[in-house]
Amino acid sequence: MKKGKEMKTFLTHIRKSCKLVVLIIIAFLLIFGIMYFLFRPMYAVRLNGQIIGYTDAKKQLEEKIGDYVKAGDGENIAFVEIDELPEYEVIYSKKDIEANEDEVFDTVIATGTPYYKNYAIMESGEEKMYVETFEEAEKVIADLKAKKSKNANSITYVVKYSSEKIENSKVDQVVSKLYEKPEPKKSQKTTKTTSKKSSSSTKYYTPTGSVNTSQKVSFAKASLGVSLSRPVSGTITSRFGRRSRGMHTGLDIANSTGTTIRAAAAGKITFAGRKGSYGNMVVVTHANGIQTYYCHCSKLNVTAGDTVSQGQKIAEVGSTGNSTGPHLHLEVRKNGICYNPQNYLY
Repeated sequence: MKKGKEMKTFLTHIRKSCKLVVLIIIAFLLIFGIMYFLFRPMYAVRLNGQIIGYTDAKKQLEEKIGDYVKAGDGENIAFVEIDELPEYEVIYSKKDIEANEDEVFDTVIATGTPYYKNYAIMESGEEKMYVETFEEAEKVIADLKAKKSKNANSITYVVKYSSEKIENSKVDQVVSKLYEKPEPKKSQKTTKTTSKKSSSSTKYYTPTGSVNTSQKVSFAKASLGVSLSRPVSGTITSRFGRRSRGMHTGLDIANSTGTTIRAAAAGKITFAGRKGSYGNMVVVTHANGIQTYYCHCSKLNVTAGDTVSQGQKIAEVGSTGNSTGPHLHLEVRKNGICYNPQNYLY
């Protein structure tokens, strides 16, 4: 008799519990239904902590902004530098609030600084005139050599990125401006002596140590665990990434021949000497599998096995190897993979 009463009490509790669960579910569905008809999920877009608009298509908006950062809107723009990208927050807004992606996009890009790409034609390391394309720069040098211009061997070019528009010139204008009448022909003997002297003016160093010149790259920002300082001052003339002639695995900083190059961080020299298209190069190996490469040097001040401190002079800027003018080609590698130096420097 007692067991029957306990069972009846238990079933009563179960029924009450079931009713409560059903009521909770109904209440939830009602609330959800009201929210569905009155509100909708979307993204509030914030810039510098302030809401600048709303979007239903976060991915498409991010891609549009990313495409603009990479190439701007034409006019020979190489890329656009934006100090702060927008942040996105999921909200439930009233249905009468409309998305305004175009206004958000215009607000974001208005904070950007476009950088224009030109090719600076240089004479003995000094910028003289500018052309728009790589093909035009190559043609200037070819035409001056074909005309046997006296200064043909001192004419080079570098890629130049500037936040100000630079007026470009036509190829024939540049050639006409830079052309120098050649000197009268010298005797064969004198010519040979001059040629010998010229060829010995570029010093290449016997390699010491070993180096990995793999072209593997990553566009991610790896954690280095090492604080880097600028190895040289100068003008950035070519950035990390894809370009018409293949992958550029480092960052080019132009400066005059002989400018001091300093170690970006303390470490051990694991390679120093000539290395193919890199010319004279130094490799400093740091902690955590991090290495920094310094290429196209005119002079090396270290050899493999040396220990260097951060800021110590290790080489001088030059134009050895595959180079069109004096500059430092800087690479940052982790476990042999190249990363964008501008994630950590400049």
